[in-house]
Amino acid sequence: MKKYLSLLFLSFLFIGCKKEYSEDETYGYEAECQQCDINYVDDLGTTIYVNGHKGVWKKDFPRSVFSEMRVTVTARQSSANAVSAYIVKNGKRLVSQSGNSSVTARHTVVYTGSSKPISSICGAPTKKGGACQRKVSGGGRCWQHK
Repeated sequence: MKKYLSLLFLSFLFIGCKKEYSEDETYGYEAECQQCDINYVDDLGTTIYVNGHKGVWKKDFPRSVFSEMRVTVTARQSSANAVSAYIVKNGKRLVSQSGNSSVTARHTVVYTGSSKPISSICGAPTKKGGACQRKVSGGGRCWQHK
C-alpha cells in the first residue's frame, strides 16, 4: 500500500511541474557576418556572448518558453561590413534586421491557447550577476523584477 501511495505522490509531483507548450514550437536565432560579435538572450533570460564569429551562426531552443527574445550582431571591423540578425520560429524567420556595423533583432513572444506556459523562470539579472530563479505564472518577470 505504501508503494502505491508513494507512486501516486511522485506522479502528482511530476504532473504539477509540467509546462504546457506546443511540441512543434522551436524558437531560435540566426546571424550572418564576415567577422562579428554576437550576444543573445537565452531561454532563461541570461545574456550570452559569442566573440569573433565568422559566417553563418544558428542557435535553436526546442521546447523552450520565451517572453522576450533579442539578438545583437556587431561587426568586428568598423568598415562597411554587412551584418544580419534573425529571430526564427520553426525554421522560419519572424524578425530580420540587416545593417553595416551593428543590428539588433527583438521579438516579444505571445502565447495563445495551449502554448501558454503554466510556469516559467523569471530570469531577470540579479545584483550578483546571475539570473533570478523565481517561478512565475504565465511567463514574464516575478513581483520584484516587474
